[in-house]
Amino acid sequence: MAILSNLLAVSQPTGFWETIIGAFTGVTGNYVLAVIFLTVVIRVIWAIIDTYSKYNQQKMNAIQANMQPELDKIRAKYEKSPEVMNQKSNEVYRKYMNRSYYMGCLATFLIMALNMLVFFTLLSGLNSMASHNTYLSYNNLKNNYANSLNVIQEYLGESPESLKLEDFVDYQNLGIIVSDDEQTISLVKYQVEDDEYVLDENGKRMYSILQTSPYMTDFGHFDTTTRVVDGQTVTTTTAVTNNDYIISLINNFFPIYNEGDEEGSKEVVLVENYQPILDDEGNPVLDDLGNPTYTSLYLSTAVQYIAMDHVTQVYDIDKDSFLWIENFWLADSPTVQSIMSYDTLSAQVGGFEAREQNVYNAFMNDLNDLRGRVNGYYILPILCILISSLSVFLNNLHTKRRNKKLGKENVKAKGMMKWMPILIPVLLGLFALFYSSVFAIYMLTGQIVSTILLPLQLYIVDKLTNNKKAKEEAQNMVDYSRKF
Repeated sequence: MAILSNLLAVSQPTGFWETIIGAFTGVTGNYVLAVIFLTVVIRVIWAIIDTYSKYNQQKMNAIQANMQPELDKIRAKYEKSPEVMNQKSNEVYRKYMNRSYYMGCLATFLIMALNMLVFFTLLSGLNSMASHNTYLSYNNLKNNYANSLNVIQEYLGESPESLKLEDFVDYQNLGIIVSDDEQTISLVKYQVEDDEYVLDENGKRMYSILQTSPYMTDFGHFDTTTRVVDGQTVTTTTAVTNNDYIISLINNFFPIYNEGDEEGSKEVVLVENYQPILDDEGNPVLDDLGNPTYTSLYLSTAVQYIAMDHVTQVYDIDKDSFLWIENFWLADSPTVQSIMSYDTLSAQVGGFEAREQNVYNAFMNDLNDLRGRVNGYYILPILCILISSLSVFLNNLHTKRRNKKLGKENVKAKGMMKWMPILIPVLLGLFALFYSSVFAIYMLTGQIVSTILLPLQLYIVDKLTNNKKAKEEAQNMVDYSRKF
């Protein structure tokens, strides 16, 4: 069966993250697993940098905690003298906020900037991969649909014989098969006995081949016409684009009706009075004379069934699904459909050539009816919020316990910092809600790994802080003894 590898002629994204994810995908064979493993590697490496950041932040918090009592006394003493209060406060700031403090602030800022750089460049990389793979998936389905119509058209010919048309009366026993080497596509007739398929020794349905054609990923070609003008032979060569040829195939089987045309009048009828027309309750619909009404079986119905049966098989095999998510290039949301509308598809891919919507409407709407469903249930956004909140809670809990052990008061966050423990998880949840599920999986995996590594990071930070404190106390004792 034709798979996405047939369409590698479409340019691959070549950015930094796209290349790395492509390498991981080559090992894992799955984009989601590749992103998960990449995230683990990034977070383990980042944990080293983040440990230094936490250590640095703890030093600045200690400095702020030490100078806060002095600032409170100054505010209480000089409350009615703002100028003096500012002068005394600045003296305290200069006393505590030395070069080491400002270097720590700079280091914290650079680490935050690097974290944001990784976040947004990876988001951009995954977005470009989403556009690329969405295009490949759609183009793969489109080619399989077009090839199905093409091989059926070759079998029927321009003036189909009644014997060949009779094959399509039993259209449910006709099918499309692509060769294992994906070079040919065949229209086949399955062998049936007593309403059951005949199986071979491997349990596969046995069939006879009606027509075989080359499997094409490019339907474009040149048409050459010759005509006589003023006694001279004139040859005209016209380029037929990919979509032009596919649309001509579609129009052969599904003719366009002009206003006033009787629906079905241009189509090939296989069986008149094929089956009774039923109402919503399953009862036959009667005509004016009280007789049951029947619908005819058209060739177009049989052809669409055969082609869509093949397209749905390709979709089931090649779809980018993961666990409950039908399409991980879309958001995990019940408001998002797993099969994109034409407008959504066109916007994500970046625009199509002219008349692409005609091709889309020929098979994608039917595919949506057969396989479309909601793409998720808000599970990833909720998990991102919960895990991020847990990480923030554990970090704050450790700080409170440490300060209590040391007999220090907890410095309450002020201004914007007061809301950061709530704002950060909510922002991650919004990113998971409005961007692709694969990016949400990256964020969720990162939060899980960071939460698992957090106790080890905090232990290392405490060790470094205690060692520094012990060295400073030892140095102070040496300096004190030298004075005497």
